[in-house]
Amino acid sequence: MKTATNYIFPIALIVIGGALLILGAQQGQNTWVMLGAALALLAGAVSLLLQLGIITKSMGTIIGIVFGLGAVFLAYRNYRSIAEVIEFNEQKRENDRLVIQGLKDIRTAQAGYKQSNGTYTGDLNELRNFVKNGRITMVRAIGQVPDTLNEKEALQLGIIVRDTILAPALDSLFLTKRALDSRVYDFNPDNFIYSPVKKDRMFLLQAGSILSSGRNVPVFLAKDPAPMVVGDTLMVGSMEKANTAGNWAGE
Repeated sequence: MKTATNYIFPIALIVIGGALLILGAQQGQNTWVMLGAALALLAGAVSLLLQLGIITKSMGTIIGIVFGLGAVFLAYRNYRSIAEVIEFNEQKRENDRLVIQGLKDIRTAQAGYKQSNGTYTGDLNELRNFVKNGRITMVRAIGQVPDTLNEKEALQLGIIVRDTILAPALDSLFLTKRALDSRVYDFNPDNFIYSPVKKDRMFLLQAGSILSSGRNVPVFLAKDPAPMVVGDTLMVGSMEKANTAGNWAGE
């Protein structure tokens, strides 16, 4: 004879499965979580039908095996769905790290180009040619400033003199010790205009000028050509204001 205790487990599974379905829908849980909740509800329903004698024990066993295999599969898929999010986030962090370095290189090259030409360029090939073959006017101090004087005083007294030279853009911008120490990957003057992640895709580059405080001010904007997340594009500079900052954290 069936007693009330025989129905506790099936009813509990039905209640728990139904509650999980409702909560999952409200919280926007993924498909695998929702399927797991539905499986628990169905398992409770089958168990209840078995207790009521509506289905046979052998049929209940077959259904139980099928549900058991389904539960194992759903548990694995739920684990993978979580692991995939973690893996994606790790991949995006590495992707962003590389792209940010590439955008910084574009900015450095543009700064040197502007110093030499008075404006920015919107042509990546022209920017690459400048880095490889261009020169930048550099002012260096010849002589040593005494400890008792500052540089301005030493200049006035003739202890040091300033000399203007034309230095190779590549050496001045990218091959100094300070520039090399802070890099994420080695600088290559031939391909720095390409994304370090999508190596066949050039960065997107614009340049122009805006009116600011009554004068024309050069501006540029460089963007990641292939962001991992639509709407989350890494970029540096602006076409709307005189700003050469990047849009990433810590910039």
